[in-house]
Amino acid sequence: MQKERRGVLFVKTQRKLNFYLRALWARDFFLRPTGADYTDFRPYIEHRIFHMPDAVDDLGDIPGLELYRATAAHMAAHLMYTRKALSAEQLSPAQLFFIGFMEDARVEYKATQAFPGLKTLWSRLLTANYDGAVEHPTMRLLENVALMLLDEQVTGKGDEAISAFVAKFHANIAEKQDDGQFSWLMGVELYNLFAGRREVPSLRILERIRIPYRDDNRYVWTMEEMTWDVGFEYVPASQRQVRRQVNVMMMANTVDCESAGDDAQEIWTCSTEMRPYEDDLTDNTKTFNEMWGKEPVSEPFHYHEWDYHIQLHRPDWVTVYERRQQRGEPDDIRAIIDAYRPVAHRIKQIIDLLTPDGVQRQRGLEDGDEIDINAAVDAMISIRMGEQPNPRITMRNVIKNRDLAVVVLLDLSQSTNEAMKGSDKTVLQLTREASTLVATAIEGIGDPYAIHGFASDGRHDVQYFRLKDFNQHFDDEAKSRLAGMKGGLSTRMGAALRHSAYHLHKQPERRKLILLVTDGEPADIDERDPQHLRFDAKKAVEELYSQGVQTYCLTLDPHADDYVKRIFGQNNYTVIDHVDRLPEQLPVLFASLTK
Repeated sequence: MQKERRGVLFVKTQRKLNFYLRALWARDFFLRPTGADYTDFRPYIEHRIFHMPDAVDDLGDIPGLELYRATAAHMAAHLMYTRKALSAEQLSPAQLFFIGFMEDARVEYKATQAFPGLKTLWSRLLTANYDGAVEHPTMRLLENVALMLLDEQVTGKGDEAISAFVAKFHANIAEKQDDGQFSWLMGVELYNLFAGRREVPSLRILERIRIPYRDDNRYVWTMEEMTWDVGFEYVPASQRQVRRQVNVMMMANTVDCESAGDDAQEIWTCSTEMRPYEDDLTDNTKTFNEMWGKEPVSEPFHYHEWDYHIQLHRPDWVTVYERRQQRGEPDDIRAIIDAYRPVAHRIKQIIDLLTPDGVQRQRGLEDGDEIDINAAVDAMISIRMGEQPNPRITMRNVIKNRDLAVVVLLDLSQSTNEAMKGSDKTVLQLTREASTLVATAIEGIGDPYAIHGFASDGRHDVQYFRLKDFNQHFDDEAKSRLAGMKGGLSTRMGAALRHSAYHLHKQPERRKLILLVTDGEPADIDERDPQHLRFDAKKAVEELYSQGVQTYCLTLDPHADDYVKRIFGQNNYTVIDHVDRLPEQLPVLFASLTK
């Protein structure tokens, strides 16, 4: 059905439009297609996002791509040059139209001063020959006025009042080009000019003005649904919420509020745990925080992404949000430790081998820090006996420390909920068990380490979970996070690697290691090219290596040889053939990498 659509499709021109706007204003704009099958559709700006028709037809000899460019440039001019919303109080719908008409002229004047070529683009569309007669003669005159406001060389064709009005606009616009109130006053004056002639058509006719590249101007008015204090990209409600700490009485009086939801402007938290009423109490009753509480979401982290087609980074292309998954039962982690008691002896050997020895004395050195008395005596005896003495008569005290920080990065995508071939456990269960055992081993060694996980829902929402942080012991809090982790969504690996390195760089240790545990290749819902995220992950590994961060991949995918070697390198990955042995192999692998 998409192929059968007539005209120029938005999906085929969106990338060109993004490059076009970025070349003009050196910033990104967000464009979205909108169904435009009905006649009266007008493009519009909402939450700083351009909603454009999903397909347009050629206008005579003007191709549809030119119409898309004119529309995008006009809407971008609104976004760039509108500093303050106009007041719509005590104005009729017709007056609103005329004021918006003059605001269009003002922002177009600003744009053409910076980019003169836009005047040619918009003039072609204003002078195009449209089929069909107009419903009201004023509409043809308004179209000519729009052209006169854009190009002062165009005359009023004998209408002295209109010519005088346009001349006044051009005489004052240079000084008033940044003043939205100038558009308001000129719009009211233009309305009064037509109203004095009794030539103001109905709003239904006005809204059908034949200037196809202009939007509906909802952006310039103070409307209740408009949010002017948000940033360039629309920020979800969860990011704009304010969190307040309140006392028990305030929480008790508001705990049953039915109007509070994800879009609440304030989130109240109480340090005292509160439970339901006494007559509803049972042994398994949870607190209100446990039943209804939601973990806060971090501020966005923006990372670039490698585009192998153009061999350049896409700046600030991926957005990462740090989240915390719901807590589970710490007893589940203790049960894993008990179940792997037979493996505990092997883990104890790893701890003994890797535990730092502290201060060691190195003897038999030629350039040590101090004299070794015993070696010096032996050298003097050799000299008295006429023999050649041993010159290695000094020693040095050396501190043997493990200067290492580790992030165990877990893939928590939807595929981890599936049972692996040859095992009755899911990938998530095996990953949880392996993480528990490697955490037990590293905890005994004393290396600073963190256990993090990730999943993604497109490039705008890469979810990063900090199950255990560097400054946190493997206590009940960390165990409950590890027990409660769940799989879902996709695997945008490059962004997760870059964000884990962001936390690693905060550690003072000289050696840094990311140990990635995954069950598949990089993939996401908004990328159809399977090579794109593979090349980005490869580039991320190379970037981290240049920054002193080693990356090692432990994959459960039996077909991973096709891609994992190209991403991580010859000796930086292991494919687990027997998935049931993952909990045993992960601590051993950690020991071999960090000895």
